[in-house]
Amino acid sequence: MKFKSSLEIMTKALQKVIPALPRKSTLPILEHFYMALKGDKLQIIATDQEITIQTNAEVEGEIDGEILVPGRKFFDIVKALGTNADIDFTVNPDNYEITLKSKNPVGRYTLKGIDSEEYLKIPELLESSRPKLDDNGKPAKDFLRPTAFLTKEQIHFLTSKTSYAISIDEFRPAMNGVLFQFRADHINAVATDSYRLAKATIRIDEANFPEDLNIIIPSRAVDVLKKIDSDLIMSFIETSSKRTHIRIDYNNTVFISKLIIENFPPYESVIPESYIFELEFNQSEIISAINRVSLMTSEVFQHINISIENDTFTLMTQDEESGANAMETINCKYNGDLFELSFNAKYIKEAIEHLANITEDNIILMRFNEENRPVIIKPKIENDDLIMLIMPIRIK
Repeated sequence: MKFKSSLEIMTKALQKVIPALPRKSTLPILEHFYMALKGDKLQIIATDQEITIQTNAEVEGEIDGEILVPGRKFFDIVKALGTNADIDFTVNPDNYEITLKSKNPVGRYTLKGIDSEEYLKIPELLESSRPKLDDNGKPAKDFLRPTAFLTKEQIHFLTSKTSYAISIDEFRPAMNGVLFQFRADHINAVATDSYRLAKATIRIDEANFPEDLNIIIPSRAVDVLKKIDSDLIMSFIETSSKRTHIRIDYNNTVFISKLIIENFPPYESVIPESYIFELEFNQSEIISAINRVSLMTSEVFQHINISIENDTFTLMTQDEESGANAMETINCKYNGDLFELSFNAKYIKEAIEHLANITEDNIILMRFNEENRPVIIKPKIENDDLIMLIMPIRIK
């Protein structure tokens, strides 16, 4: 196996697959890239058995072949060489020794590869196919698996606005990812850790999404989706009549992830259908105030108390152990009597931060009914396509 590639192309290709490469694995073979050259097309695959990523790169091929390459070491070498030159990649078929040569800087590097026959079989990748597209670039109606075409802006909105609320509690696997609800003309993305909840919705004019499909995409896969910088096609792979994997096709790359096969909690029941009180405030003003006041919170509890009255929003905190305390007041619009709430400083800050840049004036609404009941935070827009819910801390 032998080829030449620009370092820029190689770096970009490896950056696409590196998220699927485990740092340490009980199967050392998984710490390698599978690389196969046919003509001028180099195929690169990485997997940790939970997620799999395959991409193709255009190179100057000389001798076709396959090899397993030590992943992190190869990536680190390529990255360290920069992006302004070429690299020669040669494999000795007798002992699988890999030689890398560069001219700027002038260097020679040797790695020990492994026979590609030892790589794991990946049926989810090898036995599935890219969805067919119609003349408009959308998934064809006759493709048997459910599919959904999403723009890069849509997938970024759904993932970036919700993933912060994913639970890290291993004993609640259903909440270790983001729920995607496909409903023909819209998609809901929902994440919760039971203390807070984030819901984002995208809508389309035509009913081109699956009609009634719920899947839970794991946290690690969501992290990959957040970084995809092009439009994509989602499709779903079934094993033994169960929907077990999601397949994402974009540009010259395929990303496959296991799905979480659990029942997501009935989140709709905790979102209030109506509210008694509502206040408006500027997003950047309250974030700045929270940042300052939270410096004085207890390292253990990190609570912030909020008092709202007469268009005044007051944030207070006190650390009884150290004696530190803080109070700040900002202006707001409020339609009710004196009301007091207490929140985890981190939770309320993250919720409000993820509402940034939705409206030009960055005005945020906070809606609530009574103490110790869920509080809704959303941008000041007519629809509820983006809402954050936080449970207050009981203060009485």
